[in-house]
Amino acid sequence: MGTDMIVAAAKTSSSGSSETSLILIVVVFALLMFFMFRSQRRRQQNAQNTQRGVANGSKIRTVHGIFGTVVDSDDRNVMVEVAPGVKIKMLRQAIGQVLPDDEPDGVLHTDTESSDWSQDSASDDNASEDSASENRSSDERSDLSR
Repeated sequence: MGTDMIVAAAKTSSSGSSETSLILIVVVFALLMFFMFRSQRRRQQNAQNTQRGVANGSKIRTVHGIFGTVVDSDDRNVMVEVAPGVKIKMLRQAIGQVLPDDEPDGVLHTDTESSDWSQDSASDDNASEDSASENRSSDERSDLSR
């Protein structure tokens, strides 16, 4: 009879701990979802404010990486000049970032070390093109001999 009471007491305490752990999991999940939705909403509001603040003459980068200057705009669309004489019409939501005026259109400043590297790689490219043309000519000769 004494053991029945101990078992009954153990059952009630274990069911209480499982309910507590279930409640704790639900609370942690709810907090996680709250903070995720909150940060997503904040990002959306920042993007909308950026897109609304674009004026004619602003340099922009689209979400797809196209750099250009806004030539004309209305509530829904913008006309972006991506090269002299080349204009594209796109939705305002495609604007990803407004660039500062002192930055050229997506071109980063390079130092002398990187330009030396590009000259070295250009000479390497020429050497590889020469060897490729030699391989082609030897293949062509072997085809003709058959």
